[in-house]
Amino acid sequence: MRFAKFAVGVLVAVLTASLSAQTQRFGPSTFSLGDNIASPDDPYVNFTLTLTPDQEFLDSSPDEGFYAAFALRFAYDPAKIELQIQDRDGTWINVSSLRDGTTGARLPNTAFSAQSGLIGTPAFQKLSQAQGSKVVIELGLGNVPNENSKLSGNFFGSRDRNRNFVPLRWWLRGLAPGETYTIETAIGFTGGNGQMIKTQPSRVSPFNDPQGTFFVVPEPASMIALGSGLVGLLALRRRRSN
Repeated sequence: MRFAKFAVGVLVAVLTASLSAQTQRFGPSTFSLGDNIASPDDPYVNFTLTLTPDQEFLDSSPDEGFYAAFALRFAYDPAKIELQIQDRDGTWINVSSLRDGTTGARLPNTAFSAQSGLIGTPAFQKLSQAQGSKVVIELGLGNVPNENSKLSGNFFGSRDRNRNFVPLRWWLRGLAPGETYTIETAIGFTGGNGQMIKTQPSRVSPFNDPQGTFFVVPEPASMIALGSGLVGLLALRRRRSN
């Protein structure tokens, strides 16, 4: 009996080791939120995400029928920018106001969804604000066919009363004209920053640090006023010199 248990234990160990050895790890994939430019009179921009898997990761694609999945985490300062989700009644929900641990499936009166035509299962979660006042978000997409070599667009959003897709949006709430803000990597969590792309079960690719820059352009009226002021100063200087 003891020998049988020993044999079973050895067999389990060998199988576990062989499965671990089959896991292929590749260089980092990348994702970007783009250059989000807004104006003071319209400080909102749609949430647009571009995911580019590592090329070797793509070249090693397993047999047809397998699916990929990715999960990424990032942090932002809600005093500078705010991520918003539209409710069914047309109002916008500030993600920073949600309770920690809120997931897309638990948003009240909100059907969290993925962009129409995109094959995949979306996931959203607001994680614990473990970085002081920063908001930490995890977004994921599962069951994505491996032939999607590049994914871009408004992946995440909600559905209105007519079942139309409404993308998430950024509110550049605390940026002065000319000021920029860049989102941050969500570090300090189990498993590093939690950003990786994988397939079941053998390929893993981490993400590079997230890229997303936000910028508020000066209003045309402000630029005109600034230019008029400079012209006036020059005229006054010439008058004095004469």
